[in-house]
Amino acid sequence: LILSATARIFFAFMLAGSVWIFMRGHNAPGGGFIGGLVGAAAFSILALAVGVETARRRLLLHPIVVMGLGLVLAGVSGLPGLVLDASYLTHQWATLP
Repeated sequence: LILSATARIFFAFMLAGSVWIFMRGHNAPGGGFIGGLVGAAAFSILALAVGVETARRRLLLHPIVVMGLGLVLAGVSGLPGLVLDASYLTHQWATLP
């Protein structure tokens, strides 16, 4: 009863915390992996408290679509190295004047 009453509040705070952890991870501990774990925990709490169908309705994209997009982005990220006469996944750096 208590979890179902507070699940939506926890869900909102955990998603906001997930975004904060993701954004601060560039220069401090955190980043995409930990931010994703907190976001997944938010959806898990919502599913446990009010039901799986409610949690699925809150998702913008199906998890399989998100996994496919991640794999495509990981594959495409290596192509600039091939285009510029280097090996696959070679880092490309630019300097600003």
